[in-house]
Amino acid sequence: MGSKRGRRRRCRATRAVFANPGVSPKGTDATMGVVSGFRHDLFVSYAHADDEPVAGAEQGFVSQLVSDLRKEAGRKVGSALDMWWDHHKLAGDSPVTPEIVQAAADAAAIVMVVSLAYLRSEWCRRERSTFLAALDARGGGGGVFIVAIEDLDRSRLPPEFQDLIPHNFWKKLSDDQTSRPLRVDFPSDRELYYDRLSQLVQKVADHLNRLLQQAPQPAPQPAIVVPGVAPGPLLRAAPGFPGAERPAPAGGVVRATDDGDEAATLVLAEVTDDLVQQREEVKAYLEQLGYDVLPKKRYSRDDLDLHCRQLRDDLEQSRLFVQLLGPLAGDRSDYPKGMAWLRYASALPLLPTARIVQWRDPQLDVGQVADSDARELLSLPTVRSCGLQEFKQAVAALMQRKPRERAAPAPKCLFVNADLLDRGFATEISNWLTGQGYIVLEPPMTTDPAAWREEWETNLSLCQGLMLVFGKTRPCWVTQQFLQSSKVIAQREVPIELLSICVGPPPPSQPGHDKLEELSLHYAPMKYFRCDGGLNPAELARIGEFLGDGHGDGV
Repeated sequence: MGSKRGRRRRCRATRAVFANPGVSPKGTDATMGVVSGFRHDLFVSYAHADDEPVAGAEQGFVSQLVSDLRKEAGRKVGSALDMWWDHHKLAGDSPVTPEIVQAAADAAAIVMVVSLAYLRSEWCRRERSTFLAALDARGGGGGVFIVAIEDLDRSRLPPEFQDLIPHNFWKKLSDDQTSRPLRVDFPSDRELYYDRLSQLVQKVADHLNRLLQQAPQPAPQPAIVVPGVAPGPLLRAAPGFPGAERPAPAGGVVRATDDGDEAATLVLAEVTDDLVQQREEVKAYLEQLGYDVLPKKRYSRDDLDLHCRQLRDDLEQSRLFVQLLGPLAGDRSDYPKGMAWLRYASALPLLPTARIVQWRDPQLDVGQVADSDARELLSLPTVRSCGLQEFKQAVAALMQRKPRERAAPAPKCLFVNADLLDRGFATEISNWLTGQGYIVLEPPMTTDPAAWREEWETNLSLCQGLMLVFGKTRPCWVTQQFLQSSKVIAQREVPIELLSICVGPPPPSQPGHDKLEELSLHYAPMKYFRCDGGLNPAELARIGEFLGDGHGDGV
């Protein structure tokens, strides 16, 4: 047996079955897991030092978490869980044993209690690596849950977990720098601890129930009819219990949509650090009602284009865009008005304003917000100033509302800009685009310079796509127009969807010559349409590949 100090250093995990709520987590024997095909339902990986009881506490943080998680997740799954975690029979300073390695590989899910001590532990690294290898071997499927017990910069996490959103079981102190784990023996911590626990339990139970649904199930039992009791609205059968039917709770909100329907999905935007707790509260509330809350993992932090694509992909399958706002605009390193504005601006082209729902604390004095961009965002007509509970219920009510029949998408608007030498061909393009249902803006015709510039800037501010015609005009005209247009486009609240050059007639005078080689302009997002032989409908039809499908249905 190793020394006490050695036991504190290593990260240990073993199993315990909790068939009896009164049984202590330690010292019990394990059976097969609830989920078919796995010996254990949960593998809890943590640094032993993080389970040492602190002054005034009867047990360590991990012991408390395991006990609560076992009871609550077991209740939601409908059976006692087999959990492998710390066991007094394992030597504290021994390396990871084959028994532990096998347990990690045979678990349906892993809960990692992350701290600085955990991240420094080589044994903990081996445990999670073993689980991930087993997960990869069976084709993925999730089942990785992070419980953070101190405020850690995301860059400290192993690369494979940096996209996962942790369950934060820590509280920041008044100095705004120090953090500590939540303690159930502190009245000020208790409500927050159990809120976070409920969120974790729901995620774990959802994962285990999905695995249960994939396993062979017994035939459904007939519904039990109680004489004299009128049947109420029926909820969907509980996962793992085919055919089970139960009346809806009185006054409760019932999700009335089928799987795969966008009405059951919404985007709850990521928030600034001061609103993380409120976002988790809203997320847990909506998930408990059965709604699918996106994003499932954090969007890219290194590639702004990828970040925007990931957000748009989620928005396109969602009924609502929900955003919590505060006095901070968010990181400005990639977007000058802040990430909160970027998320809102991304939703605008894809959803009507009736499906954009934003919230601010009614105690926040918008006029006193120092950040002008945040103040402008807080003042939008889509922002609701109300209590968080009232806001959650309002979002649930909007999700319940029956979607209207999908209307035809709003037509997209293109600004076809051309020099005088190419106006004739630009008119041909405009006529063809109009026939395809596009709104077309042509170059200003006024001779008044001030009026010309006002109309030109308006076109650039409102269009979804810009096309510069390069036919008879000089290459320098195209370059100058693009650079001048870029200044106006950069000030738009809603990003432009298409930047393009249409190569028009006449064709090259020399065989094999490419007119684009005459341009000194090179820009990766630029799209090119080849019509140097004249109007080419097949080529212009590609415009639809780069423009979205309009606004979609209303609420």
